[in-house]
Amino acid sequence: MSAHTSKLENLIEVAHEASSDKRRELLEGVTDLFMDDGPGLNDQEQVIAADILGKVVTEVEREVRARLSHRLAGLDDAPADLIRQLASDEIQVARPLLERSGVLSDQDLIDVINNQGKEHQLSVSLRGSVSEGVSDALVARGDDEVVLSLINNAGAEISRGTMEAIVDRSETSEQLHEPLLNRKDLPPDLMHNMFWWVSSALKKHILTEAEVDEETVDRMLAEAEQGMVREAEEEEDKLGRVERAVRRRMRLGQLNQDALVQYSRRGQVPEFIAGLGYLTDVDQKTARRIVFTPGHEAVAVACRAKGFDLSTFSTIVLLLDGAADSGSGEVEKQLRRPEEVAELLELYKEIPVETAKRAMRFWAIRQKSQEDAETAG
Repeated sequence: MSAHTSKLENLIEVAHEASSDKRRELLEGVTDLFMDDGPGLNDQEQVIAADILGKVVTEVEREVRARLSHRLAGLDDAPADLIRQLASDEIQVARPLLERSGVLSDQDLIDVINNQGKEHQLSVSLRGSVSEGVSDALVARGDDEVVLSLINNAGAEISRGTMEAIVDRSETSEQLHEPLLNRKDLPPDLMHNMFWWVSSALKKHILTEAEVDEETVDRMLAEAEQGMVREAEEEEDKLGRVERAVRRRMRLGQLNQDALVQYSRRGQVPEFIAGLGYLTDVDQKTARRIVFTPGHEAVAVACRAKGFDLSTFSTIVLLLDGAADSGSGEVEKQLRRPEEVAELLELYKEIPVETAKRAMRFWAIRQKSQEDAETAG
């Protein structure tokens, strides 16, 4: 008879006594066998010990169960059924296992996410490594605090589809903006999707500091742009009067930065929007968004992509704000302080032309993808 078997028999004798003190003694004794640095339990002993733990653990106080969880959290050969049982217990009991136990499978964790509450989900999000499947479940079931915890975890793997869902959620959740943009695995097209609703400081981060694999991005954009030229030509018959006139001016070689300034001086905002769209190869919806997005950073990107000189850009921005001051109803006042104008001009000088061109391509393709999805739906 092994020493472990002898100890188990003694502990089984203790199990016949119903007092809480004896139950705690039994639980501690069996746990000690699992934690023993010696040769370890054989298969039969493990079955017996796990059976004892599973039966007794429901009969002891929460503090005792919590202490057991802490002891078992780092044990790779802990009884799987017991670990699953404790992982669905009260959060004070479940937390160490959800955060650290290697016994819990991805499916175990997903079951906890789907069947337990926020605190359990938060604990799972803090694991040293989180698989894509578990991340999918956390984002699908968790609130913004859970998602924030997940994206702050560098050890979390997040699939493309789930990253798209997080980016969509970030439009109405400011707390997700900076942590999401700081993730190294955020795809560059999704990063540029966020441009429209993040702060000015984060817009600058996207345009001047965010790291992208330029070769991969260019290849992806080139593939996505195939066929767009042909489809644009097919839209000719749908053009309104303003767009038709501006497009004719473009074909005559008369549409340039001076023409945009001229439109701005005259308060011809629809013509300015149409001209900006045609010059930068974006659709009219995107061109309108560029003009109406607060802060004028988007206008800076568009002008920089076409290589407009700084004085032309500053003139356009001031004229757009002038149109707002005149009460035209077309454009809202976006710059109110001299320092805001100065910061915008500094940003304009900092944006690399190639980065601006790439951003414009992202925006054009994003709008096309949205329209395709709406058509398919």
